Amino acid sequence: MRLMPRARKLVMQLILISGVVAVIYQAGAQQAALNGNVISLPVVTLADQAFQVELTIQDGSNPLEVLVTSASELTDADTTGTSSFNGELLSIPSLEEAGISYWADFRLLSADPLRLVLADVGEQEATVIPQNCTRPEPDLSNGADDPSVSNGFLVPPSEIFDGGPGPDGIPAINSPLFIQQFSLTGIQLADLVIGVKIGDDVRAYPHRFLDYHEIVNDRYTFDGKSQDVTVSYCPLTGSAVLWKGFTDSVDTSFGVLGLLHNSNLILYDRETQSLWSQMLEQSISGEQVTRIPDKLQLVETSWETWLEMYPQTLLLNIELNEFSFPYEIYPYGLYLTDSSLIYPVNNSDDNRLHRKERMLGINVGEASKVYPVSSFNQTVSVLNDSVGNMDVVAAGSAQQNYAVVYNRQLEDCTTLDFSPVENQLPIVMVDNEGSKWDLFGMAVTGPRTGTQLQKTNSFIAYWFAWTAFFPGAEIHQ
Repeated sequence: MRLMPRARKLVMQLILISGVVAVIYQAGAQQAALNGNVISLPVVTLADQAFQVELTIQDGSNPLEVLVTSASELTDADTTGTSSFNGELLSIPSLEEAGISYWADFRLLSADPLRLVLADVGEQEATVIPQNCTRPEPDLSNGADDPSVSNGFLVPPSEIFDGGPGPDGIPAINSPLFIQQFSLTGIQLADLVIGVKIGDDVRAYPHRFLDYHEIVNDRYTFDGKSQDVTVSYCPLTGSAVLWKGFTDSVDTSFGVLGLLHNSNLILYDRETQSLWSQMLEQSISGEQVTRIPDKLQLVETSWETWLEMYPQTLLLNIELNEFSFPYEIYPYGLYLTDSSLIYPVNNSDDNRLHRKERMLGINVGEASKVYPVSSFNQTVSVLNDSVGNMDVVAAGSAQQNYAVVYNRQLEDCTTLDFSPVENQLPIVMVDNEGSKWDLFGMAVTGPRTGTQLQKTNSFIAYWFAWTAFFPGAEIHQ
């Protein structure tokens, strides 16, 4: 766990104020309550810790100020829908007063004593949950729901080409090292990076390194447990995805096989030697054929934008590893901008967009749609849209070079409408209920604080690659 120094200090202050090291959490109502001049918060989360907190309203303060007068650390607390504190902002999603439920945000005013000031408040809208509520769920795979295996392959073997280097001829990074002394890496503000944020762990993987390595086998903490992940980037198709490792495997790592399908990276898992299509996100041959990994959200953007959003990020520093490649030189010449292809691909005559146009694509059932990154506004655009039977929201910026798309229907079947929020990165949009959401689809303020928008089957890739795998895709105009 990595906390900002201020946040870590505040954790200690909360414990010291309470005089109690820890208490066992007893299940019960988690809604905040106002009794006289005391606001009781049954559970407040900070990173992976939880506290029971009381706030005392300061008489005569305008705007309203509160003082933390009691806090106890909890263990085994149910943190669903609870208040949260990120070291700067305390968000209370539900506060009952005179039979009316409100949401409120308090901003840190001072750390010693711990005081906060009311930043925003609003009345909660009544949520009506439809009977037999079901929302469209993303398909597990980007491919067919019931794929057929022929001669041991999910794709025609005749469409698989030898890219030159044999297995591990392009070496995956298996023990990644990271740095926060960014000036030592030679990275430029305009360089593209793959950004990952899991809890408080924020890391960036530059394209300039992945052009030469394509795969990073890494490790993150999920719900207190360390688990392997694989970041992969195919420089020929401009596509990046993030997969969780298999918990039933002894060796969860992947390597570069040296084969290509539709010019796209084919990975192999080191435990069973099965083949995996990066853009189909599925095993296409071997013992694991048709298996689908658990997929995680990443954000592809410029180093400048990522650094603005997450200045505390760690940056992959390949020079600290055992490899020695000319990372400052793009290895494929003019390939980024011209219309040439190195290997045959399906549907190569679909010229509705430039072959190397970077676009965000999404698959929902039989429906496929793309949003060219260049078509978003220079600042930020938010598009409330539908793809297949799913209501989605796409957010992007041409100037800041990012694009993401999420399911905008929540688990309770509420379908939100979003509007853009400018100059507040990583916050990019606000919904019709008043909650603000970041680029990873997390509500960070307002009544929906802590709610996560559902990930979709989507990622950025070059146009020629998307239409090769998913012909007939609709282009958002």
